[in-house]
Amino acid sequence: MIVGFIGFGEAASSIALGLRGEGIGRIVCYDAMQDDERMSEIMKERVAACQGEKVESAAEVCQKADVVISAVPSNYAVAAAEDAAAGIKEGQLFLDVSTATPIEKKKISEMVKARGGLLIDGAMMGALLKSKHQVPMLLSGDGAKAFRDKMEPYHMCLEVVEGEAGTATSIKFIRSITAKGLSCLLIESLQAAQRFGVEQTIVDSFVDTFGPDFIGIINGYVSGAIIHAERREHELKNVVDFLQSEMLPYTMAEATRTKLQWLADHHVKDNFESGVARDWKKVLEGWKL
Repeated sequence: MIVGFIGFGEAASSIALGLRGEGIGRIVCYDAMQDDERMSEIMKERVAACQGEKVESAAEVCQKADVVISAVPSNYAVAAAEDAAAGIKEGQLFLDVSTATPIEKKKISEMVKARGGLLIDGAMMGALLKSKHQVPMLLSGDGAKAFRDKMEPYHMCLEVVEGEAGTATSIKFIRSITAKGLSCLLIESLQAAQRFGVEQTIVDSFVDTFGPDFIGIINGYVSGAIIHAERREHELKNVVDFLQSEMLPYTMAEATRTKLQWLADHHVKDNFESGVARDWKKVLEGWKL
C-alpha cells in the first residue's frame, strides 16, 4: 500500500515514521515549504528517516497514493484540499487531521466527495511525538469506517465516532478547552509563584491535591504550551469560533488563546538554546519572563 502525506511537519513525519516501521510499502509526501531554504534540509531529513519519496504537488500525492493524510496548519487546510482535488481518485480515502473548524471540515468533505473520494475527519487526542502512528485518533465522516478497516493491520489507534465530518474535530475542540486551558493556568501560576519565590510550595500543593502523577502533567503541559504556542493559539482561535457559532460560552477558551498568543509573541521558547526542557524547574530557570 502507498500512503501519501500533504504537509510533512512534525505530525505527518512522526506518523510516517511509525507506519514505515509497521511495514507500509511506500510513502510519498509533499509540503508547501519543502523547497524553502529555511525548511529544505529538515524536509530531507524527515523524508529520509521514513524512506519516503518527495513529490511536487498535493495533487501528485493523491495520484500516487492509496490513502492520503493531510496534516497542514489549520488555516491552510481548505487550500490544501483545493490543491489536492485535481488528483483525488474515485473511492480514495482522504484523512484530514488538521484542527480546522468543523465548518471547514464539512467544506473539505464536499470538495473531496465531488471528486469521488471519501473524507475522514481525524482528531488526534494524545501525545503525537511519543506515540507516532499510534496516537489515539477519533474519526468521523463518510470514510471513517473504511479508513479504520484499511489501516487496522498497521496498528493505528483509531476510534470511529458517529456523525459527519466535523464531529471528531468538535470533540477535540471541547477537550481542548480544558487540556490547553490547564497548561496556561499552570504557566500563570508558576509565573506568580516565581515572583514570590514559592515555586516548590505551589507545586507541592498541586501534588498533594491531585496526586503524585500530577507532576508529570505539570512538566509536560508547561513545556508543551511553550513549544507549540503558535500552533495552539491557532487551534484555540478555531475553538472560540466553534463555540461562538454554537452560541456557547467561550470565556475560558478565549483566555487560553490570549495566553498562548502572549507566549508566541514574546518568543518564550527562543530562550532555550537546547530546546525547552520537559521539567518545570528547568523551564522556570530558563524562560526569562
